[in-house]
Amino acid sequence: MTMRLFVASCLAFASILMQDAKAFNLISIDFDQVIVCPVKADDETQPQFNEPECQTVTADRIDSQKTAIWVKTNVRIPAAIRSDSRPSAVYVSGKTSSRVYFNGHYLGQNGTPSLLAKDEFPGKIDAKFYLPSALIKQDSNQIVLKLSSHHGFLSLGYPINFIGIGSYDDSALLMRQSLWLSLVPLGALALGALYFLVMSFSPLNRQTNILFLLMSFLAACQLFAEISRTLFSYSYPFHDVRLLLIVSLAVSFGACLLRYVAMKLELKRSWLWTLSGLVMTILAVIWTAGFDPKTTMAILVPAAFSTVLIAYKLVKQPSRELMAYFGVFLIFTSIIVVTLNSFHDVLFYYIITAILCALFVQQALKLNREQKQRKVEQAQVAKLEFKLQQNQQQNQPRKISINSAGKTELVDSEQVVYGKAAGDYVDLYLKGDKHLLFSGSLKELEKQLPATFLRVHRSYLVNLAYVQSLSSKSAETQKSPASGGFLLLSGGYEVPVSRRIMPMVRNAIR
Repeated sequence: MTMRLFVASCLAFASILMQDAKAFNLISIDFDQVIVCPVKADDETQPQFNEPECQTVTADRIDSQKTAIWVKTNVRIPAAIRSDSRPSAVYVSGKTSSRVYFNGHYLGQNGTPSLLAKDEFPGKIDAKFYLPSALIKQDSNQIVLKLSSHHGFLSLGYPINFIGIGSYDDSALLMRQSLWLSLVPLGALALGALYFLVMSFSPLNRQTNILFLLMSFLAACQLFAEISRTLFSYSYPFHDVRLLLIVSLAVSFGACLLRYVAMKLELKRSWLWTLSGLVMTILAVIWTAGFDPKTTMAILVPAAFSTVLIAYKLVKQPSRELMAYFGVFLIFTSIIVVTLNSFHDVLFYYIITAILCALFVQQALKLNREQKQRKVEQAQVAKLEFKLQQNQQQNQPRKISINSAGKTELVDSEQVVYGKAAGDYVDLYLKGDKHLLFSGSLKELEKQLPATFLRVHRSYLVNLAYVQSLSSKSAETQKSPASGGFLLLSGGYEVPVSRRIMPMVRNAIR
């Protein structure tokens, strides 16, 4: 059942994300016809774009890192956007400062692009420039940009994420939609972290709860770092810090996942297995180009490594529990492979939330089984203790002091069949149809008696050694609405049993 829930959740989340992607419409520049020329002098004189040093590249090869460049490209704007009454904008998203011209008209700048690092003021990672509708032509439109990116400490393979045209308010709409989609797993992960923080104070399964706490917290922090680009308008040098933080959090999550699996499988030298998987993960992250693929590898390698470990353990010790874990991790790993190019997006966090829920359900089921087994063992121990005390009472009966009618009498506890509260006294029924009055409350009498006596009702205390059977209500006990049944004792005595205490009595006499 856990596996079916996991698969259904992943498919539902993927469907939501696909619908969201279709709802957003931006027109990108001509991908194959981009002319790039180096900036020779730090002025606003545009090149002719036919100089020998200029070259034609694809849009994904635009790179202004540690330099300054001029870019010329074209964009065809569909009639739907041209006829739209909403204002339009030119979008420039990436690690760069920019100045934008559209069909020869200056639109604005993001930061201050410059040939020299000391003269450049870093721009925002995402910028948009208002585009008057009067400037838009029916056929091809020309965009010229001056770009520079001297700050930051990382060299990205694809520093420019997007250049194109869209409605001025579409970006805000997309951000709101993406933010709402992200808030669902973020809230679930935050609540999970809070829950496991509380659970980690309990000595029961503390290590497992701490690992769940760390995984929930790390995934929540990683998701917050991802959506920070939506929440905050930051300058592009901070983007390097953000990327490193996301990858580091993903590696840390993978390490916790490896540790959890190694502990779950009770592997010999579990720390060695965890360290081996972590080393493989770090090497894969280092060798992988691009930070989005690095983030994916930081999760894929631990997931695949864990799947192999579970499969190995399953072959040696087959069980339904291990089969369920193997199914969850196999599906998890397969989804990462299938969605390799987009796994690091919001889909990642929905899947992480789903797998944490699946692991938690498996852990809860195991804990439930352990609690049931513990109750059985406790009942067996209680019976054994009762037998030992019963034997001890027979060999060395405990004397109880009974003050009645101005005299004190010592009575062996094994002679008492049961006691019934009668106001300020307790009516004691002894073996051989004898009666005595104990001057005191039932609670005071209970303190003097050994553990072979059980309080079965607020007014009755019974010596379990004389119990013959436990039955449903008799005609006599029907008079007591709180009675759940009655005990038949030696000598033909019937004693009512409280409905609340009935389960405990049933376990005691089995």
